Amino acid sequence: MVLPIAFQSFMTAAVSASDAIMLGFIEQESLSAVSLAGQLVFIVNLIITVLMQGTSMLAAQYWGKGDAERVEMILGLAVRYSLYVLTVYFIICLDECVKVPVAFWYYRKYNWARNITRS
Repeated sequence: MVLPIAFQSFMTAAVSASDAIMLGFIEQESLSAVSLAGQLVFIVNLIITVLMQGTSMLAAQYWGKGDAERVEMILGLAVRYSLYVLTVYFIICLDECVKVPVAFWYYRKYNWARNITRS
C-alpha cells in the first residue's frame, strides 16, 4: 500500500522538478508561473489523496464487517466531496484558460512588430 503512494508522490515531484529545470534556462517569469501553478496542483492532489485514502480505509473496515450499505454510503460521500474540490479547482483554472488565447494573440501581435523594428 505504501509503495504506490510513494511512487505517485515521487512522480509528481519529478514532474515539478523537471519543469523547473527546463524553464530555468528560458526566463524567470516562466519559471515563476509554473512554480505557482505547481503549488496549486500540489494542494489539490493533497486534498484528493487524503480524502480518498481516508475513506478507502474506513470503507475497508466496514467491508470487513460485512456492511456493504455503509461502504456504498462512504464511497459516495468521498466522490461527492472530491467533485466539490475539483469543481472549485476547475473554476479557478477556467479563468486562466480563457486568458491564454488572448495572451497568445497579444504576444504574437506585438512580438512580430517588435522584431521588424529591430532589423
